[in-house]
Amino acid sequence: MTSNPANRAKHLLYGAFVADAAAMGLHWLYDQDLIKEVAPAEPEFLPPEARNYEGVPGYFAHENRQVGDQSQYGYQALAMLRSLQATQGQFQSQHYARVFNQLFGYGGAYVGYIDNATKQTLNNVIRAEDAAFEKAKAIPFDGDEQITKAMIGKSLTILGQIPHDQVKAKFEEAVRITHDDDAVVDYGLQVLLAIQSMEMPKGADDQQFPATSKLPPLLAALSLKSSEQLASTDELVQSAIAVTHDHVNARDYGRFSATLMAEAIEGQSAERCIDTAFSTTTPQIAKRIQSALSMRESSIESVTKTFGMACDLQYGLPSICFNLATSTGYVDGVRSNIYAGGDNCGRAMILGAVMGALYGIGGEHGIPEAWIERLHIKPELDDFCASILTES
Repeated sequence: MTSNPANRAKHLLYGAFVADAAAMGLHWLYDQDLIKEVAPAEPEFLPPEARNYEGVPGYFAHENRQVGDQSQYGYQALAMLRSLQATQGQFQSQHYARVFNQLFGYGGAYVGYIDNATKQTLNNVIRAEDAAFEKAKAIPFDGDEQITKAMIGKSLTILGQIPHDQVKAKFEEAVRITHDDDAVVDYGLQVLLAIQSMEMPKGADDQQFPATSKLPPLLAALSLKSSEQLASTDELVQSAIAVTHDHVNARDYGRFSATLMAEAIEGQSAERCIDTAFSTTTPQIAKRIQSALSMRESSIESVTKTFGMACDLQYGLPSICFNLATSTGYVDGVRSNIYAGGDNCGRAMILGAVMGALYGIGGEHGIPEAWIERLHIKPELDDFCASILTES
């Protein structure tokens, strides 16, 4: 068990990204026996190879990925991390949504597999931007349409990047760079207000792991807040999930996952983390996970196959909890998750986060430092830990 919440929050963060990258080479292989044949002893950090997917149940999604890269789940978490970095650790749903859209949307830096929920979310954003244009056009203005488009663009950018109390001043500053005219500024502020009043685009009607993969950076950042701020953790978690997912199971399993991580950061045992998560969830979810935990004499492969190897949260959380309850350390848990097959990267983000907080870095049971060094995004994680995850 690591020594204090600040350290455990950092270890939670590294644990999530390491577990995802470690599983990526064998992601979405549904033949558990084949995984053992391909990697009988060390399944972590293998290069993704199309030949491993030929003639067996699976989907080869990471053709252009290299060892040390993240899966799309890691990139989902990276969007949250970058938003929190820009806002000094203060979660702002509009800012996070903007960073998410800039990363995954048209012209974004992300190149790779796009899951259905992300597609739906991006399409909803485009529809919302079209609605913003119609709303802006309804505001009386004698200027041309290009100015209207410029005001909408500036509004969406400012709302997605600037803390709420600075929005108006930063918006006027941005407008005057290109249109130093009081009438245009006044019109622009009306457009800004109109867009601010709009309902944010809804996330996808989806209940798969992208809903929760964003949570490790958020829980790490929230862990160092005051007790009053921590009281709103569930509200912030639900707000974060809602940006990309609008489904009751995404919300409920997200709450369960967030509780696991929060308790691990507090220094609780794996058993205590799960017990506390039970107290926050629905009877249906509790029953499903308790059923998995009752299979104590079974293997993680068997439990995962029984409850489902695919991407739905209702399949993966029972496997995660069984793994947490039975593994002897971080390496054991990560390897067991890879051998369980299917959506091992989706499970890895939550499993690795909790186990990182539980077991720390190094030593007999912690995250191997050599594994952390393999992460291509390690410098970005280091910067986040140094600037955001530091006790004041």
